[in-house]
Amino acid sequence: MFKRWVPIVIAVVFFVLAFLIQFQQKVTFGVWFQITDLHHETFAIAAFTFGLGILVGSAVTECKKRGIT
Repeated sequence: MFKRWVPIVIAVVFFVLAFLIQFQQKVTFGVWFQITDLHHETFAIAAFTFGLGILVGSAVTECKKRGIT
């Protein structure tokens, strides 16, 4: 049986991770997002994108299981 809450929890973990990366940058360097220095931003964007991809993938899988196209 497909458990819908598992991908949601994993996605939330990635969203929180992305926030914490940016929060650490704000506390340490004083800026949330700095496009000229893509060190922390790369990891934060990747974590956010992973979380979003997990949600989209689980929604597509659920639709295919139900026969919705």
